[in-house]
Amino acid sequence: MMKKWFGRRVIKTGLAVLITASICQLLHLSPTFAVITAIVTTEPTVADSIRKGVIRLPAAALGAIFTITATTVLGQHAISYALVAMLTIIVCSKLQFDTGTLVATLTAVAMIPDTTNHALFDFASRVSATSIGIFVSTLVNFVILPPKFGPLLVEKVDSLFKRTAKDFYSMLEMHLSNQREPNQNLSLLSIHEELIKAYQLARYQDDESQYRSSSEYEQRSFDYLHKKLDYLQLSLYHIGKIAYLKVNQPLTNREIKLILVVIHSLHLILHDHYHQITSNHLTSIEQLKALKITHQSSNSFIFQLCHELLSLHDVVTELSQLTAEERRISLQDKKYPEYIFRKQFMYE
Repeated sequence: MMKKWFGRRVIKTGLAVLITASICQLLHLSPTFAVITAIVTTEPTVADSIRKGVIRLPAAALGAIFTITATTVLGQHAISYALVAMLTIIVCSKLQFDTGTLVATLTAVAMIPDTTNHALFDFASRVSATSIGIFVSTLVNFVILPPKFGPLLVEKVDSLFKRTAKDFYSMLEMHLSNQREPNQNLSLLSIHEELIKAYQLARYQDDESQYRSSSEYEQRSFDYLHKKLDYLQLSLYHIGKIAYLKVNQPLTNREIKLILVVIHSLHLILHDHYHQITSNHLTSIEQLKALKITHQSSNSFIFQLCHELLSLHDVVTELSQLTAEERRISLQDKKYPEYIFRKQFMYE
């Protein structure tokens, strides 16, 4: 329960704020600007922290310049707040400092009540505090609590395959009974959205590999997970095509029975963490091929359905072979990451 409340992101942000505020107090700098910066610059990866930090620092400096100029001319007036915010956003946008706009605007507006008659001192202290916030948040990300995307990605991939298997089976059952689930397409869309998030996790790991050394097997395992996502995307493509098929002819009991056997078998393969294919599945696939041939001359529902189911079978066959090979390698070498083929995922 505590892990749900205090995840890595929360702990990293808290540590970054604590260290940043402590350093500012030691240097007799106002911690407000540094703490704001530390909070909004705590990124999922070190790569993002560094890449965005390089943009956020000059953006914050621009915001400080606008604040000092506005308060010198207009004083600490309400219009100064508006002008500083507007100018910071506009200039950051023109200079393509998009990732630094939020930090720059917040620090610029927060500076106004504390400005003095010493413009140069104000500018130096605010930029210094902002720099400390950026540096500390990056350091915490890199050294103290480095992100762990491996176990999280395994859990995400496994969950997506199970959801896809479940929705695929229920959708085909409804199709064969000539009924349509009202939120059927919404469910597939939701899976696609989660798939994009899974690809994002994979990208995070690629970014991390630029700044951290990883073993050959760690890199191999992530390549494997990325390929699984590609196969899932292909599976969703064929399932999506099936979702839009129209039942334009009655099916015999024998045809319905065979298709139900095939979709149940495909459902089990997609749902299985190891994507194992049984001999019974291969037998039913041969029968499905024969059924497709009997309807080959017509552009019927049964022909199109057989075609998409056989295409999905080709996808899961390649997936099964890939998984079997990867599992074999994982069993041969103890250096292979344990979380890839373990049911218990080690991530909060």
